[in-house]
Amino acid sequence: MPIILTRKPSKARGDKRQSRVSSCGVSNCAAGWSSVILRHVQVLYCGTFRHTRALRRFRYSSSLSFSRSVDGRKGIERTPPPPYGALRAVYMEASLIEDRLLWNRFIARTATGHLCQTYEWPDNSGEAASAGSLRIGVLENGELVAAMVLMRSRAAGVPFPFFYAPRGPVLADPHSPAFPQLIACAKREVRSRGGFLIRVEPNVLQDDVTWAESLHKLGFRPTSHTIYLRGAWVTDIRPAEEDILAHMMTTWRQNIRAGKRKGITVRLGSGSSDLDVFYRLLQETGARDRFYVYPKELFRDMLEHYSAEAASTYGTAQMALLIAEQDDGAPIAVSTVAVLGKWSWNLHSGSSGLPAHRKLRPNYLLQWECMRWAKSHGADYYDWRTIPDILKPGEELYGVYEFKRGFGGFERRVLPTQDLVLRPLVYWPYSLVVSLRRKGQRWRRQRFEERRLQTGSSVVETHNNTAE
Repeated sequence: MPIILTRKPSKARGDKRQSRVSSCGVSNCAAGWSSVILRHVQVLYCGTFRHTRALRRFRYSSSLSFSRSVDGRKGIERTPPPPYGALRAVYMEASLIEDRLLWNRFIARTATGHLCQTYEWPDNSGEAASAGSLRIGVLENGELVAAMVLMRSRAAGVPFPFFYAPRGPVLADPHSPAFPQLIACAKREVRSRGGFLIRVEPNVLQDDVTWAESLHKLGFRPTSHTIYLRGAWVTDIRPAEEDILAHMMTTWRQNIRAGKRKGITVRLGSGSSDLDVFYRLLQETGARDRFYVYPKELFRDMLEHYSAEAASTYGTAQMALLIAEQDDGAPIAVSTVAVLGKWSWNLHSGSSGLPAHRKLRPNYLLQWECMRWAKSHGADYYDWRTIPDILKPGEELYGVYEFKRGFGGFERRVLPTQDLVLRPLVYWPYSLVVSLRRKGQRWRRQRFEERRLQTGSSVVETHNNTAE
């Protein structure tokens, strides 16, 4: 178990405490060193202690200095503790974490935390994906200080898996000694499972130099093979509701108010019947806008894992399904939203394609009610998630971006995806194949968007985030 030495204010001058040095510490220094004083040690890393009981009894209470003894051999002598500060042992250990409450509380309170790094996120992808995923954390004196969910995945034609961290890892300071321990543990675990790659996508702004430097030192390199797109649109929902509406585009405010006048109501969904309604409209939207729709079981699991009861018991996110209905009770639009800490995320949305339903423009009022629900559950920001990398007409998801932008807010982009290659002979052929396949997908999608623009059709009423 690694040990970190840090300064700690002394209790009182003359405090009588013994000082011991473990066998893996700084004894038996090589001959020739002289008068090396460790009076201003900030952090000192000592290898691995195999004797846990001895480590727990081990404590520094005074500064250490090296000096030459009378008989000419190197030795260690104790010097009186300085007026301010003694060295204390901080125990750090990286391992697989099974405590859901400890994990989720850390993710929720850390600035770089994200819904995709909650303990339950891998469980939404099916039993096989959940069983192969890793939840690695670093404990400091029993408290979690770094965490990373690693999802297991396979690429077509590659016999080895790779592991990726969606919007992870999560820690407060990239210069923390917990960071290299977290990555070292991840490398051990991934290698033991035959993985050839660790891919991370931290929830950190793209101009954060400290994070970029720390990742580079740990062996990560930027790549264009993203799992989740880097860009997102975010609306600040801290102001009063009237102020939020005032920052929207005029047409958006009018459509929200018009929806109420036309008799559209929005309610919270629950139960299997509402899940069926949600999935039917989502499938209809996917067929219309040509995006992949996940199996119904995924959405069922998400609503279960992020229920109000689970959020209360395990400190995880809380998720809601909202359904917009006509005055006769017919469902015409659906959306899911989740809240964790001060952030909320719009997840998946769909709407009816019937001309009579589309004329009502239900998504404006529906999304406004999603924002109100998130605000009432403590969120400060409403993350719309995916927007295109290039913001110009004809690009994939540009119509969705225009819809989100009308609600007011700002663009937020995170660091590029980072790869840590463990098996180069497997990684480079895989990387080439992925590049060629994505170029083809991008070309086909651009052609689809161009035809949409030529026909004058709009994706505003078919807003969704499943493209991520």
